[in-house]
Order: sequence, then structure tokens, then C-alpha cells
Amino acid sequence: MRIFAKRFFGFDPVTRPVVTFGKAGNRDALIRASDPGDLIVFVGTQDAPTDEGDRGRLLGMAEFARIAVDARDIIDPATFRSFDLHPDGTLVWPSGLPILRAWAFNEPRLKLLDVLREQLTFEATVRAVELDERDARAVMALPRTEVPLPPHPVIKRLTELGEALQQGRPTTGPIPVDWEGTVVRDASAEAWTYALRFGRRNIWKVGHAQDTDTRLDDINRHVPHEEIGERWELRLRQRWSSSVLAHAMEQRVFLAMSQFRTEGERLRCTEAQLQAVWARALAS
Repeated sequence: MRIFAKRFFGFDPVTRPVVTFGKAGNRDALIRASDPGDLIVFVGTQDAPTDEGDRGRLLGMAEFARIAVDARDIIDPATFRSFDLHPDGTLVWPSGLPILRAWAFNEPRLKLLDVLREQLTFEATVRAVELDERDARAVMALPRTEVPLPPHPVIKRLTELGEALQQGRPTTGPIPVDWEGTVVRDASAEAWTYALRFGRRNIWKVGHAQDTDTRLDDINRHVPHEEIGERWELRLRQRWSSSVLAHAMEQRVFLAMSQFRTEGERLRCTEAQLQAVWARALAS
């Protein structure tokens, strides 16, 4: 089990049962670095808006689901604080990982340097950093009390999904739910489950999207095809009446092909192997 740490403006897993990040890349870095059951320590920042008594102290610890979510899908908008939002109403920390269990460190909560051998780097302000073995043991030795978390439908679905996928592989992107912010996402809108092949290789990428052409363009934008002469190509596509159904088929494919998974949404298999699973996933 690994323990990570990050600076936050406080620790309130009851109303905010999510580990938040300003950028999706920082959230996804924790997904890649972690394993199921790993923990993250909430460390109060040194200044406002962290409450004065929490600044620079170890506040609590949480077990997180390694599944990307939009923080608005987890946090009740009625509980947003002024510093949670940009002037245009968008979230300052929109990218999250759901909290599955949480523990508050008992009073008196200790300052970071009373427990760890050295101060956290600046990197811990924007992303989670892994503690070494000695510091991890010191954190685990601190007295703590588990915080009962209220039931949350999104977290329940994510937990069940993680168990179904055996929680041993990288995550596959946010689960589709209705959401409204500066843009609108409608989980009931028509969507597609797709399979992309990288050139002629036996490398596949499976996912779901409401616009597969745009999704394909976005993925290929990061491929230097002018140099390597290959790019992702759309090979299989199934239309569904909603993103929820498209996502469900995606997950059936991943579950059936767990032994072929590599990184993220990618699979290493033959076309015949994928087509056979694809057909079974359609019939399920």
C-alpha cells in the first residue's frame, strides 16, 4: 500500500467526498502511480483560505477510487465556497477521484514536520506526491478516527464498477452522468461505443463518445503520424440511445478482455479476438 500527500484548503469528506485537482493531468498522474487501496493524506496549506488552526497540519486521510470524475458530479453545488469558483462560475478544482473511506487525524492534529522528515515539495500544491516508506509508516501510526460517509449514488456506481473490473487496471475515464456548468453534458443523448486500431498493429483503443469523429481527431492530435506514418483508425462502432448504455458496453468489453489490457483504454489483441468479444458484448 502506498501513501500519497497533497496540500488542500481543508478536509471535509462528508460534503466533499472527492480528491480534487485543478488539472486532469495531475489527477491522472495519481491514477497511474497508484494501486487499489492506496491512500492520500490531506495537508492544510500554509495560508488562507485554510482555517488558521489547520494550516500546515495533517488533517485527514482517504482511500480513493482510481476512476476519474468531474467534481461537480460529486459535490453538492449548494456547498460551494467562494474560493471554489472562478469568476465565470467554473470550478477551480474540477478534476477528481471519489473518496471511498476517510479518516480524520485525532486532536491535536500535528504539523507536517512533526511527522514527516522534511517539508513537502511545491509539487504537492498541485498534484499528489508519494511518501517514502519511513514517512508512510509515521503517518499510519497517527491516531485517527474513521469518518462515516453518507451514501452517494455516483460513488456507489463507481465502487461497483471498480470491483467488476477487479481494480487492477488503469481507469477508463469519467462515468457518464448529467452535468451542467459552462458546458452541458447530457448522459441521455445518443452515443457510440467505438474501437480504434493503431495502424495495422494489434493495438486497440476502446471507449464511448457522443461524437466519434471529434473523438478520433482529438486522439490523433497527439500522434506524430507525419513521422511514424500511422494513426488511430475507427474500426468498430455501435450506436446507443444514451451515453450510459454506450459506457456499459465499453465496460463489458473491458471486463471480457481484462487479460489483454495494457494502459488506459488500450488493448493488445488480434482483430478476431476483439470482434468475438464485441459481438458478445452487443448480445449481453
